[in-house]
Amino acid sequence: MRLGDPLDKNTDIGAINSADQLKRITELSAIGEEEGAERWSPDCDLPENGFWFRPTIFTNVSTSHRIARDEVFGPVLSVLTFRTPDEAIAKANNTPYGLSAGIWSDKGSRVLAVADRLRAGVIWANTFNRFDPASPFGGFKESGYGREGGRHGLAAYLRPAGSAAGSAARHTLAAESGHAAKSPVARKKAAK
Repeated sequence: MRLGDPLDKNTDIGAINSADQLKRITELSAIGEEEGAERWSPDCDLPENGFWFRPTIFTNVSTSHRIARDEVFGPVLSVLTFRTPDEAIAKANNTPYGLSAGIWSDKGSRVLAVADRLRAGVIWANTFNRFDPASPFGGFKESGYGREGGRHGLAAYLRPAGSAAGSAARHTLAAESGHAAKSPVARKKAAK
């Protein structure tokens, strides 16, 4: 894996955003080892300037480990095993957080059935960390409040058309465009 400039298309992983965040990632990774998880990191060159952390995978992780329960916000992956989709869903939802989830399966029906039961703001199917700017983004539980982006993200900035402010804005826009504003009832009658 190549660590480096996030604007370089050949970079796999960019820098950590601050010294404080690097300290948190380092501490949580050390706690993961202390709690009995097995740690692996590739031998890769770290840039000299900035805050960098080698990509790290933890195996032999249980749901009680902090690296499985806390949001690390760094290049750290905790691998938990499961035997059934029900067990995987229970483990994924057994956290105070719920920012995102990823499901890999060759069966679309299974992806949809599992996604419907996960408590996460964004759920990816057979990929991870891909965003559509037209889609809303936000988490569940302690991972966020509300949605950003897409039509859902705009809702906080809009007023219902029937409100006084919405009605005034509609009449103003209609007057500026040279068209008379019609009420919903007038539009319905005109459509008949």
